[in-house]
Amino acid sequence: MSLYRRGRLGRLEQFDEPSLGCCAMQLATYFTSFAFSLFGNSIANVVLPVLVLVSTGEALSAGLVALASGASTFVFGLLSGPLIDRYDRRLLASAGDLVSASSIGLLATVGTFGELSLTWFIISAFLSGIGDMPAWNAREAMIYGVQRHSRVALQTLVGVRETVSALAIVIGPTFAGLLMNFFDARLVLWVTAATSLIAGTLCLAAPRAYGRMDKSEGESSKITYWTSFRDGIVFLGRSKNAVLRTLTGLNVASVMLVSILQGLLIPVFMTLRDAGYANGPALAAVGLGLLSGGVIYALVGTKVHAWPLMLGASLLNVVGLVLLVQFYSVIYTIVMCFFFGVSSAALGAVTGVVSLQVTPEEMRGRINGLQNSFSMVIGPLGIFLTAWLISGTSVTSAGWALVIFWMIVNALFLLNKRVRRAVQESQ
Repeated sequence: MSLYRRGRLGRLEQFDEPSLGCCAMQLATYFTSFAFSLFGNSIANVVLPVLVLVSTGEALSAGLVALASGASTFVFGLLSGPLIDRYDRRLLASAGDLVSASSIGLLATVGTFGELSLTWFIISAFLSGIGDMPAWNAREAMIYGVQRHSRVALQTLVGVRETVSALAIVIGPTFAGLLMNFFDARLVLWVTAATSLIAGTLCLAAPRAYGRMDKSEGESSKITYWTSFRDGIVFLGRSKNAVLRTLTGLNVASVMLVSILQGLLIPVFMTLRDAGYANGPALAAVGLGLLSGGVIYALVGTKVHAWPLMLGASLLNVVGLVLLVQFYSVIYTIVMCFFFGVSSAALGAVTGVVSLQVTPEEMRGRINGLQNSFSMVIGPLGIFLTAWLISGTSVTSAGWALVIFWMIVNALFLLNKRVRRAVQESQ
């Protein structure tokens, strides 16, 4: 079917509308690439901490590797913003995936033909940071090109993307655990590298139109991470935004908490129990808990008053963390991971609604950019500090330190009168 559109000089230009079957294949290519990219990252998040601990025998080594990855991710995540808004997003996303594949492939090669050391892990983590965040940011920004080319509603595309993300985050760790249970860690590294390679190749196979930026996206899409960071700080510093400051602080603290649990404490416990294969199911249990908590909130969120729901979710989340860090057994830990995930989702859902309501629409992108920038740093930094604490004390002491930290954060949040008023008025 032939249609017409306005060209650059205002003239009518003829073009062929893609067929329904063609559009479906192209959309499948985009979402499959998205899934493989997340799938590879999910596997790496399970395998690498355990492999570092087994290879080096020191929790502090895992902290150093996380710090190298976080620093690289932060810097290159910031630098990728202007590139994504200027060049072909499809090519940038593909290049990022290929860099990630190369970083894991380097470890796989060294592990197969030589001996892995802390130096190799740090080099690989730094290279991975160069590719991961730019690939993620570029693929996220591609959604506008996908919408224009496919003519599918943006809400539908985002919904499908979030569903694919949730499935990858749940299935990836479980698959990684199964691989580690039955195969050598070096083979798992090759599989991880292959997933990123497939993601990058599929991204290249997507239509060129997916990667192009259109002026109709508006100037807001051209905001770089540095600008987001600066504008977000200035906006949060205003006296009238005290509630948003508190919510942002809670969100960043929550990111650090989950990063420490998933990237260090749980892998250390599983390694000490000689059950590294169970690290994947444990992280999958957290993801499954988050999904379940989100479903529960969707069903009851509008039927229960916001403040009692917030109070109950916060208390359950703290109790869940206390029970989790007991680390009585492998099965017990996996079950507690699920319980912690459910309460975390409920707490995050309530605070997310309030945060949206107290943030002006024109500032939401910049506030999100600020939170993402903090998250790139605070997670790895928290892992490093906890690893340093474990090296000087024990896993139990580090777990209780994390509990005390989370109790203080929640107490400061719940005792804030402005926050309570904002939550009560949110429904």
